[in-house]
Amino acid sequence: MKGKKRKIVQFFAGAAVFGFLLGGCASNATLSTQKISAGDRAIMDAKISNASLNAPADLNVAEEKLNQAKDAFAQKEYEKAGRLAEQAVIDAEYSRANASTAKTKKTVEEMRKNIDALRQEIERLSK
Repeated sequence: MKGKKRKIVQFFAGAAVFGFLLGGCASNATLSTQKISAGDRAIMDAKISNASLNAPADLNVAEEKLNQAKDAFAQKEYEKAGRLAEQAVIDAEYSRANASTAKTKKTVEEMRKNIDALRQEIERLSK
């Protein structure tokens, strides 16, 4: 009877360990999927903020890393996929910030030109 109990306990212990291992793999896959989704959203946000016009090189880096993350995920390299997806998010946010900076610089330059034109008009009218 003791041998039978021992086998049952060993079976359930083995099943529990196996379950935890499978659960760990599934959670890595789930986490990687969430990170890849975050990368997709970050790239979409960057495109909405005109990063493809004002910071295309930075946006291309983010898109390339996200594609690498998706490839790693397809090969079940979940840790690598998660890491690359995180990098893609950071690169996408960087491209969005650079696009915003470039847009602001253009606006500032246009305002300077308008101010110069107004000054010239004021000088012309005051003579």
